[in-house]
Amino acid sequence: MEVGTIREQIIIALLIYKFGYENIRLPAITSSEVDIFLFNKPVSIKTIKMKLTTQKSNKLSGSGIKLIWTVDWEKVKNFCNIYEPKSELLLVEVVWEQTGGFYYIPLEVQKEIFELLGKEEYLFKHREGTNPRGVELSNKAIKMMLEKDQTKKLEIYWTKENQSEELLYQPYKRWVELWEKD
Repeated sequence: MEVGTIREQIIIALLIYKFGYENIRLPAITSSEVDIFLFNKPVSIKTIKMKLTTQKSNKLSGSGIKLIWTVDWEKVKNFCNIYEPKSELLLVEVVWEQTGGFYYIPLEVQKEIFELLGKEEYLFKHREGTNPRGVELSNKAIKMMLEKDQTKKLEIYWTKENQSEELLYQPYKRWVELWEKD
């Protein structure tokens, strides 16, 4: 989850750069489905990192795009019972050394596909008795949403300039250095 949070922060920074601080608002920390408000519209940000081999054979299947993270089966059942799309969706597909995408899926598209498929086909939940790690968008739903004309896509070729140890994310380094100064 921490990696997902870092990815979201990078995407939010891009949105701030593009649209300005005045058009971005962060929700309460307890908000589970909304990551930002962009021009006062609720937006959920989802990221998926595809493997090079997966990318070649299975272009953005939707597998692993979590709507909720939990290992509690009661929470899974409750989420599935009450779920309906409530926000715009930004989906970022990272594929190192290949082309991925930045998708904007309007709320109207999500609602249309949700109504068409119903909860059972729109949502994917693992078999009870397994470790679900949450509820996902079904492959069928995500593919249908991406095919809609209203869904916008910006293709991105993802490269890693240098994979040296110095460039790896070190979340505590900055704070350790600040503490050392005192």
